[in-house]
Amino acid sequence: MRIPTILQELTRGLIEHRRLISIGLSPACGLVLQSIYPIRESNSLLQLIALKRPFVYQGLVWSYTLFLYTTPFLISSILFSLAYVHLYTPDAASTAGRLPKYPDPRFRRNLFLVVGEVHLQIRPGPSPDPHWLLIPEHGLYTGIAVLGATGSGKTQALILPAMRQLFAYRADDPERRPSGIVLEVKGDLCRQLQGVLQGCDRLDDYIDVSLDGNVRYNPLNNDLDPYAQAFNIASIITAIWGRGKEPFWQQSYTDLVRYIILLHRVRDDYVTLLDVFRTVISASALERMLIEVGRTFTDSRYLGISEAVYRKHMTSLELFGFRKNRQTGEYITRWSDELETVLIHETGAVANLYMRRLGESSLCDRFRSIEYWYWEHWKFFRSEVKTSIIQGIAVFLSLFETDPDVRRVFCPPKALYEGKKCDADPQGWVLPPFDELIESGKIVGLNFPVALNPALAKVVGTLMKIDYQRAVQLRIPKMDAEPDRHFRPTVFICDEYQNYATVGGDNPTGDERFLSISRQPKCIPIVATQSVSSLKEALPNEGVKTLLQAFRTKIFLSTSDPDTARFASEICGKTDRTRISYTVSESSTNPNVGWLSGRTSSNKGSVSASKQYQKHKEPLFDERVFFELKNAQAVAAVFDGVTPHAATYCYLKPDFLPMDMTWFEQESIGFNPQRARK
Repeated sequence: MRIPTILQELTRGLIEHRRLISIGLSPACGLVLQSIYPIRESNSLLQLIALKRPFVYQGLVWSYTLFLYTTPFLISSILFSLAYVHLYTPDAASTAGRLPKYPDPRFRRNLFLVVGEVHLQIRPGPSPDPHWLLIPEHGLYTGIAVLGATGSGKTQALILPAMRQLFAYRADDPERRPSGIVLEVKGDLCRQLQGVLQGCDRLDDYIDVSLDGNVRYNPLNNDLDPYAQAFNIASIITAIWGRGKEPFWQQSYTDLVRYIILLHRVRDDYVTLLDVFRTVISASALERMLIEVGRTFTDSRYLGISEAVYRKHMTSLELFGFRKNRQTGEYITRWSDELETVLIHETGAVANLYMRRLGESSLCDRFRSIEYWYWEHWKFFRSEVKTSIIQGIAVFLSLFETDPDVRRVFCPPKALYEGKKCDADPQGWVLPPFDELIESGKIVGLNFPVALNPALAKVVGTLMKIDYQRAVQLRIPKMDAEPDRHFRPTVFICDEYQNYATVGGDNPTGDERFLSISRQPKCIPIVATQSVSSLKEALPNEGVKTLLQAFRTKIFLSTSDPDTARFASEICGKTDRTRISYTVSESSTNPNVGWLSGRTSSNKGSVSASKQYQKHKEPLFDERVFFELKNAQAVAAVFDGVTPHAATYCYLKPDFLPMDMTWFEQESIGFNPQRARK
């Protein structure tokens, strides 16, 4: 223990026991004084008093002796009182009590998140009775937003502890352990996530999507409507290059990409962003595709065979372009003499002859709409307008053409999705649909640092986020149909959220729409961003207000942004406080002015003073509080799923600090984070 600390504790002990010490010092000092300054009985005056008034003499002797013992008590009491006023700080304000035992995430029977420790609500300082700030399961489903400046501790003090607690919950139960997705931009969070999962024996549940891995992910290979996919791509384009006042360009981007996606789905039932790029930049390729697809709908004779026959003779039949009919389960293709010869002489299979493509009338209708759009609408655009629209899309989608690693990971061939061996990518395997990943307890990490390519990271991350959100929303009808089945919780964690946020009244897949219903499908959204200003920069109009209101729990760390401080102060609310005001007035009668001094004077006057008490509303936490927060120190406004709790100071528990020490104990001993990490 340090010397100043010993002196402080010694001083505190003396002041706290000042009465007992004063009482103990009084007789000791009295005995010493009595031996040094005894009463002089030989004094002639005292002898005279003793002779004439013996009772008065005895009183003087006893009084003198009494003062020898009481005077030290009075002097020591005064000295200790001065020390108490100027040197003493109450124990409740300087010494933190012991924290309750930290609940180990591996042995929790109920799902909850420990955010940090709470001492005093509206004043920074230790408390003799601290407690943990907990967010129960129902509160977690309503979303958590973390706002803090660079270096304030968002990742180390909140994101990592949240992952460690949530993914360790029921880790030994394959049916109940949470699934999730983690999006990051720095490049180290996924590595730390793997360490977290390894610590709770869940490393096998982790799937890493990165440029140097074997996982392949096509953002367009899902059941999302082509318009919604095209709108998402157009929104990302305008977010990267800026949103102009004229909505024509975003509408044109959406329209062109929508019909190209639809055309590829009609022809191949599969499309990648690379296919969209190559079709957009080549007018001749688009027309050839229209003619090619149009021919498939002009012939009236088609052959259909069972799936078993097709699988048995796939080597001979796959060259004829068989496609599986979703309604009948058969494999159907256009009739030709060559196909008929192969069926009769080589396979001996029995085929059904159709006069039209059975069950594919919807595809024909879609193609007719594409054909009408192209020949009656797109064809009549002026060439310079077409060039501008195509250029806006091509610059964006060329990211998937120029980099072979990006093309391999995010534009895989259709054969991989069909389970076939692909010679061009023998080690690759496709990421399963998110609905399967969620229900099987898998955790997906998008390990694509922004430093590699900021635009591409934003594109892939945003599309993956939308794909995940859609899968979560589709859990709602499943839960309604199977009320007795247990559905595991799923966790959505996004660091530097401003890179992936989407919102807006015209966006059909905005995050605020997902967050408004995320509680029912048991999704736990946790996002961290630097400031309100960073979100304003990434979102259109007043979208930041719409988005932040969807997160019921908000945790504010230190900030350097005035907008964030103002927003945080408003969120934390106001409280009634008493304001005291003093008024001093002076009145006089018969005033006059002195001839020499020139000042007013009066023979009679009076002075009066008044004290007034007035209640008014003041912020519970002033804006300056959020500028003065230390690292891992926060103000938390928590919602537990039923009741919103009053905002309070909260001291976070970084991932590298021990859980049995309070924040103030760690600060007093100068805990070294770098040494702790080692």
